[in-house]
Amino acid sequence: MRQQTLLKNSDGFTLVELMAALVIVAVGMFGVLQMINVTLQHNLQNEVRNEGVRIGEKYMTDLRGKAFGVYSSPYTTFVENGKIRGADKPYTVERTSQVLASDGGVPSTYQLMVNVRWSLRNANYQNEVVTVKVRP
Repeated sequence: MRQQTLLKNSDGFTLVELMAALVIVAVGMFGVLQMINVTLQHNLQNEVRNEGVRIGEKYMTDLRGKAFGVYSSPYTTFVENGKIRGADKPYTVERTSQVLASDGGVPSTYQLMVNVRWSLRNANYQNEVVTVKVRP
């Protein structure tokens, strides 16, 4: 008698309801995966930018630490590899100096510039660090 009651009880999910639930869950999971992908892309972009800023600040600190008279020499453009997630990322560094003021024909104020350029996903970016140094 107990078996007959169990067989007559048809409370449960039909195949259509189960398929509809799977589709809803799949759409939700696709949205979550897409969000993770976008988050990782923005995180990588921020890491690459931070490395470019760090390189620019490093070379600006080097320029500011030099003696005042050596700013007139031309600087060469070079490539420095930064480390991003264990991989090398090339950054192009360009340093320039410009005389802003002279005192009796002798430069008394220089503008120092460090321009760092890089590319990520076919887009070009740059960070420029600028400062002024006055003869002591």
